[in-house]
Amino acid sequence: MKGQELRTALGLPRVVNASGTLTAYGGCRLRPEAAAAMAEASGHFVEMEELLRKTGEYVAGKLGVDAALITAGASPGIIQSIGACIAGTDPYLRNCLPSKPPARSEVIIQRSHRNPYDNAVPTAGARFVEIGDCIKTHPWELEAAITENTAAVFFALQAEMLNASLSLDETLKIAHAKGIPVVVDAAAELPPKSNLWNLCKRGADLVIFSGGKEIAGPQSSGLVVGDKTLIDAARYNGAPNYGVGRPTKAGKENVMGFLAALEDYLAEDEEAHMAGMAKICEMWLSGLADLPGAVVSPFTATEPGIHPVCIPKVIVRKPGLDIQTAQKSLRKAEGGKPAVLVDTWKGGLVLNPQTITESEAEEVVSALKELFSV
Repeated sequence: MKGQELRTALGLPRVVNASGTLTAYGGCRLRPEAAAAMAEASGHFVEMEELLRKTGEYVAGKLGVDAALITAGASPGIIQSIGACIAGTDPYLRNCLPSKPPARSEVIIQRSHRNPYDNAVPTAGARFVEIGDCIKTHPWELEAAITENTAAVFFALQAEMLNASLSLDETLKIAHAKGIPVVVDAAAELPPKSNLWNLCKRGADLVIFSGGKEIAGPQSSGLVVGDKTLIDAARYNGAPNYGVGRPTKAGKENVMGFLAALEDYLAEDEEAHMAGMAKICEMWLSGLADLPGAVVSPFTATEPGIHPVCIPKVIVRKPGLDIQTAQKSLRKAEGGKPAVLVDTWKGGLVLNPQTITESEAEEVVSALKELFSV
């Protein structure tokens, strides 16, 4: 059976995704170039270690960074990066992770940077050392937390927008003064595409991106860029080698699919892409302006989230609206209508154009008008 037939046989509804590149919803629409590369790669054999090394060198050359490694996703990229910081290329230490980590396995994180995705760090065998609080993190707290047991500092890029956070540049200065690498989680921080190389130029030792979000590669793909010694160690701590990254293997299809997607992404006109998303938001603002009792306005996040702040969004608010019930109602696919996925934020429904076509944007308008007419 073909894909459409299989979906029907499984009873899966058509979905309009106005929530964004969330893993829970399948991430992104795979670029055709990536799908073709995956299909082509599936018919060949290759030495995976050589494939990962060669593709890493190719990507590093394209981006102008020291080194790169394609992984099975952002979380696997974090696991392998932390494994690299703890074990390096020592076979004994690699085999000790994650259950018998050495003393030098502490990873410092600001409390304001804690998030549901940082579980990848202890999965590698590390132990978090938290500094700061929800109001302020002082430079002296980071300086004092660094000891002979510190393997790395972990920095969640979007959390930098919080007043409680030390800046990345400040973090890099303090950590590097004591010879400690800084690992940056930038999984969803594209656009701008310049983050792929600028964070390394600012001094970050390892930077992790998702391949299945804005790059629109395979959902199970990711990228780590940074210092060559650490990148080599990250590859050593992952499949096809044995180590903490062995279970999160990137198949040859994922690697080649990601590479094709990245090529297409780098060639893309970013200004035109951003303008296209802004156009959809303007259509939403116009099409939903007369929702009964609702206020529809542009939305810019003021707190860390799953998407870059630069992506334009729209928020729909209505006094007394139960946003959880509204969200569930939109997700019901009835009468041949698609399930519509939206995000929520402090009493409002948030519409994200990142994964929406213009025709789907119109379906979002229709779904919201039906919801608010009840």
